[in-house]
Amino acid sequence: MNESFGIMLALLAAGQSSRFGDKDKLSALLGDKMLGLYAADAASDLPFARKLVIGSPAHDCAPQWGALGYQMIANEAAAQGQATSVRLAAAQAIASGASALCIMLADMPFVTNGHIGRLIAAFEQEGGTRTIASARHEQPMPPAIFPSGALETLLDLTGDAGARKLLGDALLIAGSDQLLTDIDTPEDLADANRNFKQSK
Repeated sequence: MNESFGIMLALLAAGQSSRFGDKDKLSALLGDKMLGLYAADAASDLPFARKLVIGSPAHDCAPQWGALGYQMIANEAAAQGQATSVRLAAAQAIASGASALCIMLADMPFVTNGHIGRLIAAFEQEGGTRTIASARHEQPMPPAIFPSGALETLLDLTGDAGARKLLGDALLIAGSDQLLTDIDTPEDLADANRNFKQSK
C-alpha cells in the first residue's frame, strides 16, 4: 500500500442523529473520548491519498479530525439523507482523480485499523476494479471501497440508504457483530460503553 495508489477516504459524519434524541451522538462520550473520533482514529495512519470528513466544520469533533489529517467538507443538505454525503464524497474523489473511494461511517466506533487494512489489501488483490465491502452475517455494509468506475453511480444516490444498495456484487470481508456495530440510540451507546469497559 502506498499513497500513489490514490484511494480517498471519506468519513460520513453529517447524520441527523434522529434516533438519539436531542443530543448529537458523535459528541457523546464513549469511554473517555467522543464517539465520532474512534473511526477517524482507526483509519488515520493508513496510506490514503486524502482523508475527508463529510459533516459540519463547527462540530465538536472537528478540531480533532483536523489534527488527525482529515479535511472537512461541509454538507449543507444533510437533512435530506446520507446519500447527500455519499454524493459529496464521490464528487470529491472524481475531481481529485482518485482511483477509489473508501466510505466509512463516523458512528461505527469499533472498526479497527486492521479491518480497514484488509479491505485495502483485498481491493489491491482484485486489481483495483471491484467494490469491496464489510459484511456482518453476509450482509454488505460500510466500510466499503468503491473503484473509480463506480463513482459516477454514487452521484445518483438519493435518500437515507447511503451506498449500501450498491454493494450487492461486492467482495465481502467479514467482521464481527461488535466490530461492525453502529450507534443509533442512547441504548446502543450504553451497550457500547459496557463493551468498551469489558475490553479494557
